[in-house]
Amino acid sequence: MNPSQFPMTSRRRFLTTTGGAILSTSALSYSQTRGSNDTIRVALIGCGGRGQGLSKQAHGVKGVELVAVCDPDSAHMDKVAGQFEHKVDKIRDYRKLLERKDVDAVIIASGNYWHALHMIHAVQAGKDVYVEKPVSWDVFSGAQMAAAVEKTGRIVQAGTQNRSDKGLIKALEFIKDGGIGEIKSMYGNCFRNRKSIGKVGKAISPPSTLDYDLWLGPAQDQPIMRPSIHYDWHWDFNTGNGDMGNQGPHELDLLCLFAGDPDMPTEMYSTGGRFGWHDAGNTANMQTAIFKLGGIPCTFEVNNMWQTPAKNAAVVYKGTRVGVIVSGEKGEFRGGRGGGYVLGPDGKTRLEKFPGDAGRGHMQNFFDCVRSRKAEDLNAPIKHSHKSANLSHFANISMRASEEIALENLAAELPQDEMLLDCISRQREQLKVWNVDLAKTRCHVGSKVSIDPKTGMVSGSDAINAFNETHYRRGYEIPKV
Repeated sequence: MNPSQFPMTSRRRFLTTTGGAILSTSALSYSQTRGSNDTIRVALIGCGGRGQGLSKQAHGVKGVELVAVCDPDSAHMDKVAGQFEHKVDKIRDYRKLLERKDVDAVIIASGNYWHALHMIHAVQAGKDVYVEKPVSWDVFSGAQMAAAVEKTGRIVQAGTQNRSDKGLIKALEFIKDGGIGEIKSMYGNCFRNRKSIGKVGKAISPPSTLDYDLWLGPAQDQPIMRPSIHYDWHWDFNTGNGDMGNQGPHELDLLCLFAGDPDMPTEMYSTGGRFGWHDAGNTANMQTAIFKLGGIPCTFEVNNMWQTPAKNAAVVYKGTRVGVIVSGEKGEFRGGRGGGYVLGPDGKTRLEKFPGDAGRGHMQNFFDCVRSRKAEDLNAPIKHSHKSANLSHFANISMRASEEIALENLAAELPQDEMLLDCISRQREQLKVWNVDLAKTRCHVGSKVSIDPKTGMVSGSDAINAFNETHYRRGYEIPKV
């Protein structure tokens, strides 16, 4: 039986039901016969901007060869394949790619909404996987991904490369050794120089190079009312998770790391909205969440609007635009990708500095583990990365499962949390510069969601519970592992 002759559902069933057989053959031959000098053959799924970069990183690792690329858009495949002097096969349908016996590992850089299906089917087909953040699109898919990795025993690394940053590793050791005393609170932010994605009056047509059904996959077939189909899917909840779930998982993952990778919080509260742009996006460009990790109060803030409409500069908080601030009894660590530093109790004197390398060795760490078969040596295993992705999902659920009120009334409706109120106050002043009418502009006041720290599922009203699992398009459902 050739599964390429069958539609999506049939092929999915083929991969799921025969995954054990494929795995037993592939895993046995790899773990017992591959030597340290043998070439690891890797394929790329998702040939957008991130995929282009990751394919170069992988091919740059000694003993690794990129043999194939896969994307619903042939123009994207042409661009990535053209980066290499050797022949790279181009395969539009990832299911055909996973049938190839000359592929040992895959790198997944597709859209968030595709990550779960791509990763689960890959490990069921006996492939090791490097999957970009956020590893999951929603709470349910992340749980299935973690279960699939545990069941198949494949090597799976998440693209949360901050865990491989040498400076951050040293900073973590310093904090663990009591360098800043007991941690009192943590803060993370994502202040990016984003701009409006625009809005068109008539739904756009996909480019001729794109297999639209295969691009859409699990997402719903809704009219696209923005000028660009690629990348801007991040700002539509039908396909993306906003910057809370795009850039946010990197810094949320650092908060988990510095907290000791505890269980999930038991509660999450988040408020925000999309202000000032009047475009086709429906994710927040300003959003704030509060929660606790291992008993430590945490605040996370997203702000994608420039300081002023005319100035191409993101806002800044305590010298940080994209990073984390860990506050302790004896000092405060401030940093992110590329390292950081520790200030004394006065908030001015630098006590320690931790220069980093932006996680340059993250891909190397993955392939080292592919060779050794020691998943415990992974810097970013799925058991951690799916939890940090969940934090972004919890925040979005809290914000979306809520009522909308006038911005000018928001402060009075918020939990009386000092850091949250400070964030909202700063955001209000910024919105005034944008001439946003606080009386007429609506925002999500937020709902407090309860979370089972073991399962990661949220509970509460029907509106809240509905967000645990996204409604996947027929034929592209997530298999329950």
